[in-house]
Amino acid sequence: MPKLKIILSFLFFCAQQLAAQSDSGDDGYEIVRQDEKITLYERWTPYPGTATNARQIKSVFHVLTTLDRMVLTIKAEANVKAWQRNIIEYKVFPKTDSSWFAYSVYEIPWPLTNQDYLLNYSLAKANENQIVISFDHSHDDTLAPVQEGIDRMPTTGTWVLEKISKEKIKVTYTATSLPVSYPRFVTDRIVRNNFMTTINTLITVAEN
Repeated sequence: MPKLKIILSFLFFCAQQLAAQSDSGDDGYEIVRQDEKITLYERWTPYPGTATNARQIKSVFHVLTTLDRMVLTIKAEANVKAWQRNIIEYKVFPKTDSSWFAYSVYEIPWPLTNQDYLLNYSLAKANENQIVISFDHSHDDTLAPVQEGIDRMPTTGTWVLEKISKEKIKVTYTATSLPVSYPRFVTDRIVRNNFMTTINTLITVAEN
């Protein structure tokens, strides 16, 4: 009987996971990964300004921290290097009090090549209950010239930070990147595994 209960529990868990991964809302997002902290959604939609279908990821999670500390976690160079997985280089170029450029280089598992990003960040909204940070691809290559053997990834997205209580916030992170020239059966696992690991590390850094 105990063995039967274990088997039934396992089958029930598997059914839940399959149902979650197949669930698709009206917005087109589907749950592709989920653990006790993070729900990772995904859909394919035209990259802004193009007709090219691109992967759009949305991650929702809670963090035991404040809005201000979370902003520092996702902006300050030392903090970013602590939670960004496989990061080789990261630099911030301040523009104004509410905008900045960020350049990053990542080591990507084979068969993909290493990638870099040059992003333009801006504080789109800030009050005591919510902070919204938007980012998009920068074409100002003078800040960080394209390096040989590294793919520059045009990306756009937002960080939405919402205060739940004095020491708890809800984070909704959305990012859309132009696809690389590899089949999805290769890239899906790499992208999703890397994302879940990275966000779990982000939560740890932000809470400590």
